Amino acid sequence: MVKDLDILAIAAHRDDVEQTCGGTLLKAAQRGQRTGILDLTQGEMGTRGTAEDRAREAADAAKNLGVSWRRALDIPDGRVENTWENRLKVASVIRETRPRVVILPYWKGRHPDHYTTSVLGYEACFLAGLGKLALSSQPSAISPQAPADASGLRAGRPQESRQDAGATILTPHRPFKIIYATLYYDVRPTFVVDVTEQFEGKFASIMAYKSQFSDQDAGKDIFPAHDEIRTRLEAMARYYGMLGGVTYAEPFLQKEVGLVDDLLAIPVKSI
Repeated sequence: MVKDLDILAIAAHRDDVEQTCGGTLLKAAQRGQRTGILDLTQGEMGTRGTAEDRAREAADAAKNLGVSWRRALDIPDGRVENTWENRLKVASVIRETRPRVVILPYWKGRHPDHYTTSVLGYEACFLAGLGKLALSSQPSAISPQAPADASGLRAGRPQESRQDAGATILTPHRPFKIIYATLYYDVRPTFVVDVTEQFEGKFASIMAYKSQFSDQDAGKDIFPAHDEIRTRLEAMARYYGMLGGVTYAEPFLQKEVGLVDDLLAIPVKSI
């Protein structure tokens, strides 16, 4: 059984979410909100470590962030493509977890997997809300589904109908809000989230990926030295914190115009 999520962060690779919005997820979890992470790939093409390494590390990182749910799909690492099949895979997860807010990567960036995930994720959110599109949750060797109860329905999931041949029919759902984590791309954010009190937890979740961030010859020209990682993370968090008038922050962008009811309640000083 998967309980409805308040926030679902979708990213291409294990450790992307930790770097871009880990503090925000931790802050939400500390408020009692249900958070989740969907990694589209298993990281098998990474310069460092193996998919098995990253699976174990992702589980440890999830504990540091207090997330309620995490899954990795089987989309090939380094070949995240915005295909109909992949959109349906993600749309099925949207229907299964029913998040109110979805966090996606920004739609520009260095890594093709990142910006493709942005467009793929948006279109999957749209498809997930189509009433005439039939979608089922498929049992996965990566993250097994919860067993059905005696009636053939998953307990506690009135949104789902009967279960056929191991697949549960999922009813339509579309998130209320889609926002974009912009840390991987130099763009002025719409807003930042104060993660000053969550910075240490965010850092611990990143350091859970020992295969990625320990000093080693593989990828030494790409990855920062271990002793520099905290300095770099702190510098970025301080920069975005400065924009919001706090110590540490994570940046986000939304496409919609914001709505303000009370001018006296708008945060962040102008001068």
